[in-house]
Amino acid sequence: MGRSDAACGVRVGATPKAKPFETRLTLCVRLLRQDPAAMKRWHVVTAVVIVVVLLLAGIGWAAWWLNDNIDAPGPGATGSGPCSSADSINIQMVFTDGHTVQACTRDRPPCPNQTTSGIINGVTITTRFGLGNQLRSSSRRYIFSIRFDSTLPADAGEQTLTLAPGPWIMPGAPAPTALTSAYISIIPRDPHEEAYLMESGSLTVSSSHGVAHGRIVGTFSGHGPTRPDRPAPSPANEPPVSISGTFACNH
Repeated sequence: MGRSDAACGVRVGATPKAKPFETRLTLCVRLLRQDPAAMKRWHVVTAVVIVVVLLLAGIGWAAWWLNDNIDAPGPGATGSGPCSSADSINIQMVFTDGHTVQACTRDRPPCPNQTTSGIINGVTITTRFGLGNQLRSSSRRYIFSIRFDSTLPADAGEQTLTLAPGPWIMPGAPAPTALTSAYISIIPRDPHEEAYLMESGSLTVSSSHGVAHGRIVGTFSGHGPTRPDRPAPSPANEPPVSISGTFACNH
């Protein structure tokens, strides 16, 4: 009368003996080959375990992705390797200690003229041109945002806008009829930190055939003496001194 091997679930006529250099696992596999029914059960159990592991891994990845992108606009940065002219957004930031950081993304992000649902004097208010996307760099990721004080036509010749230090239009207020200024914000991630806000500079922009192109040259705020009741930022959190670069987006 045979017995069942506890580890393998195989009916054998005598106590199995391992061959030289044969492990417990290889012994089980050899015994399973002698029992087709046990081999079938083994395959079913293995398949179920693989499905459960993949399902749990998928749920874990989805939870991580949602937590990682819940406060970030647009898609994640695309492309890989060093930033180059092939990237649709390519900026360079210079920091107080002289080191530079290039941040970029390969695919052109959307940058529509957004319209709010607010109505003033019976007129629907058209908000400004907006671009928001994530950028990659060799050290961390960034959230890059541009806002204009008015709309950008689908086809517009080159014009130069002044970089303003912050949002200049109250929510619900009508936008100007002509472009005059732009607002740029860069938020570091990994870890998340306070935004780098543009203090002064210029942005040159044009649009043609549904694509907007621009060049940026500017300086950041947050440098110089601090208030006595506020500690000076650490060198690791010090904002850049200046920025330069280009962008292209689907308008």
